[in-house]
Amino acid sequence: MKYEQSTAASISEQEKTFRTYISNDPALSHFLETGATQQNARFAKEAIYRDLTFLAFISPYFHEVYVNAVINAFDQRETSLMSDIAMNTILLDDTHRKQAFHDILVYLEQKEAMLASFHAKLLMQEFVDIPALTEHTNMTTIANLNYLPGEFLEFRCAYARAIMKVINSLVNRNLQIATIMITDLRQLTVDMQTANDVKALYQRLNDADQEASAIDSSYGYSGTYDNSGSSGYSGSAGYSGNFDNSGGSDGSIGRVLLGIVIIIAIIIITIFGRFSSGNSGYHSSGSYHYHRSYRPSYHPSDHPSYHPSYRRGRR
Repeated sequence: MKYEQSTAASISEQEKTFRTYISNDPALSHFLETGATQQNARFAKEAIYRDLTFLAFISPYFHEVYVNAVINAFDQRETSLMSDIAMNTILLDDTHRKQAFHDILVYLEQKEAMLASFHAKLLMQEFVDIPALTEHTNMTTIANLNYLPGEFLEFRCAYARAIMKVINSLVNRNLQIATIMITDLRQLTVDMQTANDVKALYQRLNDADQEASAIDSSYGYSGTYDNSGSSGYSGSAGYSGNFDNSGGSDGSIGRVLLGIVIIIAIIIITIFGRFSSGNSGYHSSGSYHYHRSYRPSYHPSDHPSYHPSYRRGRR
């Protein structure tokens, strides 16, 4: 139901009073009429805003714009909009509050279902659009989830578990992106048990990343991944880093395999060299012996002048 200013004479005095309060509150009237917020604008602190009769009047109008504004903040990846919504009072009675939260939850469960779809594709070794995946896990989404009221804590925990499933399936394919995802997930407000599970997974991936970096260093590779605080994101637009998901293999794992192949090649060359030396005609019990080439010894009798017939002919 869209809120509009009314000057009809038929409305009750009570409704006129309510509408007067709304008209005198620029932030509230702007939100009700446009569905948008003014940056850092707060609703007035009026005692009547807690009155059950006033809430019953405003709830049908506030419910629609509130739900749409929250959904738009997620769709447009706008944390500033969610921040402005969160810092203002939710002017809904109990019935409309439950209905509004249900409507938002239905929308959020669709995002959770997308995570389940990505998880299934990863398990089946199918192609996964990484930028599309990270739209559901990046810091903008995490921040907007945190801005939601406490009633959404249970959903945040379920969403965190869905992301962890994706990370566990992604880690062998793309350790870099998996590390970014778990780093951002640590910022999500969840219960203690879920927070401990997220922390344990973060530590495991961090150890794996350091091990891969150490292997790269031992073979002279220089990594290009920087995880120093920024988490690899650029504002609300998603990841700023470029990454290649072609073939579904992680670069660090490929380098490890290359190192193994090099080691195997060295072993084969060494064995082949020893085999060749064993068949080269030199037989020895241990160390190599230098064999001099054969040179016949010279004796004076070998010269023609030594023979008597030669000397008689000379006379």
